[in-house]
Amino acid sequence: MRVGVVANAYHPDVGGVETHVRRLVAGLTAAGDEVEVITQHASRSVETVESVLVRRFPLTVPARNFRLSVPLWRWLRAHAGEYDVLHAHSYHALVALCAALGNRAPLVFTPHYHGTGHSLFRAALHPLYRPIGRSIMARAGAVICVTAAERELVLRDFPEVGERAVVIPNGTDPRPSDPPPPSPVRRILCVGRLEQYKRVDRVIRAMAHLGPDHRLDVVGTGPAAAQWRQLAARLGLAGQVVFHGRLDDAAFDACLAQAAAAVSASAHEAFGMAVADALAAGLPTVAAPIPAHREVARLAGDGTWLRFTDPEDEIALAAALSEAAAAGRARPATLPSWDDVVGATRAIYAAVTGSPVSEAVSR
Repeated sequence: MRVGVVANAYHPDVGGVETHVRRLVAGLTAAGDEVEVITQHASRSVETVESVLVRRFPLTVPARNFRLSVPLWRWLRAHAGEYDVLHAHSYHALVALCAALGNRAPLVFTPHYHGTGHSLFRAALHPLYRPIGRSIMARAGAVICVTAAERELVLRDFPEVGERAVVIPNGTDPRPSDPPPPSPVRRILCVGRLEQYKRVDRVIRAMAHLGPDHRLDVVGTGPAAAQWRQLAARLGLAGQVVFHGRLDDAAFDACLAQAAAAVSASAHEAFGMAVADALAAGLPTVAAPIPAHREVARLAGDGTWLRFTDPEDEIALAAALSEAAAAGRARPATLPSWDDVVGATRAIYAAVTGSPVSEAVSR
């Protein structure tokens, strides 16, 4: 099957959606599908990334939260019919609208839907954007949600989607589950795009209540990075809170192998990939009690070490982090794999296009 995957950004850009798209694309390619990624960037390029053709189109509107490439939209209008199916990602990015309008190619939509914006301004705009979102939902032959909690949000705001909304949980990558090497410092891992709604500042403030024998490793980039570095410095934690920025897979695995615990204070997630990856590695994990994190906990089942703590209570958060870091590695959670995601997604493609799913090639 020839698949066009339309995304707001793509590897080496990092984030939960970018990771989801990258892993899905790799799996589709391994299964024998011909996949192209159609995305937007500061400049135009066509390149092969990890055996996948990636078409990047220049931004017409470079605003961080409202990026839009008119050349991408024009290209899709002219070439969408060359694909058996288009798979667009992220309700919260205008690129999905480009995939939905101006062509009649079969469309699958994974909204990664949070139900609101991530700032007061964006939250105020969210109801105004809903008619545009509704046009994308209406065009999609299937809407793939990554949790039942996300599906409930989608159906709350777009009840007309109905049975076209299906749940395919995100996958997890095999991760090292051995205990970290002996060290006088217990390292706590915090992974994600550095946006205000991730609430990493709450974790930093909690670290002020822990001694120098605890260290916070922050992995990711984003617009709040400078502000949070300044916060750590003001609190006297410059050496206790380490910002790694973007890490490649090998460097991230090394960081994960040295971690004693993990934390996610995020206020909004469609899935909670950072929590899932931590549990899959056996890391004791502290998480905000949001619906997506609770659903990951149900998927992980008994035997994993996971504590839900309100990030607004920095004393309670510090206590939970200390307990997690002292607990030692737990049994790695058995969660859906990316092979599971790929298989279920290919079945959706077959249903939407009326084409049979071909057998996967051997890996």
